[in-house]
Amino acid sequence: MKKILSFLFIFYIFTSAFAQLDREHWFAPMVDRSGAPSPYQKLYLSTSRTTPFPVNIYNNNVLIGTVNISKNNPQKFDVLRNYIITTQQSDLFTPTTKGLYLKAEFPFYANLRFSVHNHAEIITSKGIPSTGKNFFTAFAPITVSNSILNFMTSILATEDNTTVTITGYSPQVQFSNGTTGATNPTMTFTLNKGQSYIIDGIGDMAGNLDGFLGAKITSNKPVNVTNGNFNGQYAGNFSTSSDILMDQAVPVDRLGNEFALVKGNGTIGSNMEGAIVVATQDNTQIYVNNELVPVATLNTGKYFVIPDTKYMLQGGGHYNLYIKTSKNAYVYQILSGDSNTGNEVATGGFNFIPALNCYLPKQINELGFIDENFVHSNGNPLGILNIPTKLNLITERGATVTVNGVNPPASTGPYNMTGTNNWVTYGIPNVTGTITIVSNKAITAGITAGSDAVGYGGFFAGFPTQPVIIKSGGDCSPGIVLTVDPIIYDTYQWYRNGNPVSGATGSSITPTQSGYYTCSVTMGSCAPLVTEQFKVLNCTKLTATSYDVCTSQVIPPTFSSSSQTPVPATVAITTPPALGTAVINPTTGIITYTVNTPGTAGTDTFTYTFCGNDPDFPDCETVTVTINIKAITVTNVTMKACDINGQGTFNLTTANVTANSPVNITYYPTLLDAQTENPAALITTANSYTAPNGTIVYAVVKNSLGCKSIAQITLSLYNKAIVVDNYNGTFCDDNMDGTVNIILSNITGIVLNNPTYFAVRYYANLADANAGNANTLPNIWSYTTTTTIYIRVDSPDGCASVIKPLQFSIGARIPLSSRSVTDTVCDDDLDGVKSVNLAQFIPMFTTDPNVTYTFHGSLSDAQNDINPIAATISITTPQTFYIRFEKNGVCPEVASIKITIKVPKKSDLLIDQTICPKTTTTLDAGPGFEKYLWSTGATTHSIINVPAGSYWVELTFNGCVYKQLVNVTEYQLPQITSIEIDGTTVKVGVTGGTPPYQYSLDGVIWQNSNIFYNVPRGAHNVMVRDSKLCGEVKKEFAIINLINTITPNGDGRNEGIDYSALMANDNLVFRIFDRYGAEIFRGTPENRYTWDGRIGGRYVPTATYWYFITWTEYGSTVSIKYSSWLLVKHR
Repeated sequence: MKKILSFLFIFYIFTSAFAQLDREHWFAPMVDRSGAPSPYQKLYLSTSRTTPFPVNIYNNNVLIGTVNISKNNPQKFDVLRNYIITTQQSDLFTPTTKGLYLKAEFPFYANLRFSVHNHAEIITSKGIPSTGKNFFTAFAPITVSNSILNFMTSILATEDNTTVTITGYSPQVQFSNGTTGATNPTMTFTLNKGQSYIIDGIGDMAGNLDGFLGAKITSNKPVNVTNGNFNGQYAGNFSTSSDILMDQAVPVDRLGNEFALVKGNGTIGSNMEGAIVVATQDNTQIYVNNELVPVATLNTGKYFVIPDTKYMLQGGGHYNLYIKTSKNAYVYQILSGDSNTGNEVATGGFNFIPALNCYLPKQINELGFIDENFVHSNGNPLGILNIPTKLNLITERGATVTVNGVNPPASTGPYNMTGTNNWVTYGIPNVTGTITIVSNKAITAGITAGSDAVGYGGFFAGFPTQPVIIKSGGDCSPGIVLTVDPIIYDTYQWYRNGNPVSGATGSSITPTQSGYYTCSVTMGSCAPLVTEQFKVLNCTKLTATSYDVCTSQVIPPTFSSSSQTPVPATVAITTPPALGTAVINPTTGIITYTVNTPGTAGTDTFTYTFCGNDPDFPDCETVTVTINIKAITVTNVTMKACDINGQGTFNLTTANVTANSPVNITYYPTLLDAQTENPAALITTANSYTAPNGTIVYAVVKNSLGCKSIAQITLSLYNKAIVVDNYNGTFCDDNMDGTVNIILSNITGIVLNNPTYFAVRYYANLADANAGNANTLPNIWSYTTTTTIYIRVDSPDGCASVIKPLQFSIGARIPLSSRSVTDTVCDDDLDGVKSVNLAQFIPMFTTDPNVTYTFHGSLSDAQNDINPIAATISITTPQTFYIRFEKNGVCPEVASIKITIKVPKKSDLLIDQTICPKTTTTLDAGPGFEKYLWSTGATTHSIINVPAGSYWVELTFNGCVYKQLVNVTEYQLPQITSIEIDGTTVKVGVTGGTPPYQYSLDGVIWQNSNIFYNVPRGAHNVMVRDSKLCGEVKKEFAIINLINTITPNGDGRNEGIDYSALMANDNLVFRIFDRYGAEIFRGTPENRYTWDGRIGGRYVPTATYWYFITWTEYGSTVSIKYSSWLLVKHR
């Protein structure tokens, strides 16, 4: 077996070979020709196992759902229709992905319940017994020509590369794909696992009524088959009545020759009850009840319909039928779900009948929701879930039967069967819910269900099996447990090598030694059955050993306890080593282990197996070998000595290169010498070996096992103090006080290599330095003249001290052109303050571009390089500033600059002037200045004929120049801004210039008022001048003839007032008011500034109105305004 099964699993699998209760189930797809609406499809799943477990549901090898079930917890799963049922011709006669496969770790029942409007059916899965390689097709023969009827067969593959061949059907068959039995007498196709193939023919063809019934299906690998009608009618010429007739087939090798049927709900004589028998061998004779003459004799692939008149009434309205065939055959029951004469022909059912056998199961545990199958019908348009269901039981005579723990009512059975004394039947009506059936003898169960429009039936158990031995707990002895499957038998006897095992009379045995095991079982009156042999081997013995290895080890395979001789050909490395290689000698079987990297310590393991020379039951042993790889662990070390003229003397024997003991160590100058242990190169003076810095020698370390390692010894010299010879340090007197301060720790890094490694002290004289006494110089030391001190350097490694003289002197300062400068600046804006940039005076001291400088307010600050000030300063009185000069490599210097300030003079005579436009004036700065320079270029104290503009003059006084500005501007002439005309009165508006203004109409007579009265009609000029009398401005205007009367009466004269001619001017306004001041008209571009005497379409009353009109002359800013009265008169 592919998987070891636990005892608990074995216990629950006892009916795995009896249909339904199995670990695997298949449902091949169907084609629906009914054309009916309202489809439903649902899987019903149940089990006898109390512990919940999952059932996985697949389509085309893809998981589409998982359902958890357990005892008393049956479940339902909705199936998408395209997984199991099609209406498309394109899905037929070609491999498709339709069909279902269910799998679980534990056995369970599975059935598919499905319906369309007015039609329903149930397919009870037969589990693994439903799969096989040889089948014959079956369906209900069609008795009426109708396009909604058909025959169909579908094949579902359980493995890849399954080749299926179908033969034996009538040449008259006309398949729905257009081919016939004559053109295609054989069908062959190939399917992969999960693929299916659907075949059908329409029921309106004469050759399709029964031409495909009994066709032979063969395959090279197991397949699952569903056949029947979707829909079918077998009772007669009923063109408006049909139902789904469908069930799952089983392969030929699962058939029998003795059958029992309990009639459905149809009436005798309706042709709705009976059985279809399909022969699988020639000369198959069919007997019914106690009749001695066969009702038919059939050849292979032929069928016979046993009529309903063969059912025997056994009392209480209970009919049954006993069938016996001379050779194994298929039997399908046809039945009616409804007993009503008007409906029964539309409620057909079709279900496979398993053969009777005393090895049938003794319980059916459990069937969930047994009366459910949702369907819409004419009588139940909203749908009905619970269908009236009758439970049919077939069991051995004398059996005690319970249903859900209760004995069935006496009225339901047991009933005898005519023709056999071994079997009785029950018919229990109106069962509901979840059912568990228990008998103390063999039993099988089925249902008959139906309503006003549907009928169906199905069997839930019934396939006998050869007992088989399955293993659990292990694969060998000790540990393996053998169990007979299924656990349904009355007696057991185990055998080893053909001899009975004493006391082994249970369903299981735990072998303690190897051998061939069988079991003989019996059940009731059935003859004993013997299982096939099951070979049990002794378990491979597991042992362990270990070796200490430097480089290699020879390992001969040897049994630890068995007396068998190891067979060299069976020696195999099962787990290879990681740190070495294990090589088997194929002739002797001896294993040689070799270390990959000798000298590297570690632990390696590998396993090998071998078997003995017993031909049937060889003992085997697997040895785990632990290899302790021994190696001398060495450490590369560094040795140090004082540097004496570039050489050091080393005692190599003190180098701690290993902790292993005991060992022998020799020394060589090169790695190659050490590897070859060259005697000519052996270092014989290991305790006083002289070498330069960086020399490497090699130590060969060996032990008594022959292990060898090489360590590297690096010979290194201690740091040697190197002090600069003839050091002369020159330092600046930065604050110019005559003393130079030195931080000696800063000098250390200049004169000594690796200064932090050594201990350094400074002395004032050589004697103290040589003595190394406490008379050391302080870290901050000063001198005022050239001085020599001494440095003493001591090594932390005990090497000789180094003493050297160090000379210190004072450096020269930056040379300057002058160290004191005086300069003068002018207060050029007469505010008593002059802004001066001190950087402009630097060239007076030095022109060296590499010299930098800072400015200070005091000599002390400059000397100490503190408190620098900005280069730009403000001078109000004479001041002295100090400059500090610095340059890389030269000591700094300080200089001073004294700055005095002089004040120039301005002209009080020269002031701004205003003149009339287009005239000139004279500008005069007055006397008392040393020089004059005007912006015009003149150098006199005054300039004449000066027009309007801005001018300046530079006035020199007391050696300073003052630049004075003066402006000459023109008076502004007045501007006429408006002229308002009211009849003969004219009012002039003026702005600008210098008021008061004077006004004139002729330029001769001037007046102070801006209003002119009684101005005659016609063109006029108005002139204006201001108090400066610089000029006159003039504007032309006219007294126009304003309209004062309109007569809007429709006579075409004086109909309105029109000022559209003024629209070319800017800002045109035309408004009319009544005598109360209310506006009655406003001119716009839309009404073209024209009024017809109406408001809102109605004429205004006769009256006098007032209006004004204003505009700005085009291209001007002068506003013109006229106002007048207007008489509106209606005749």
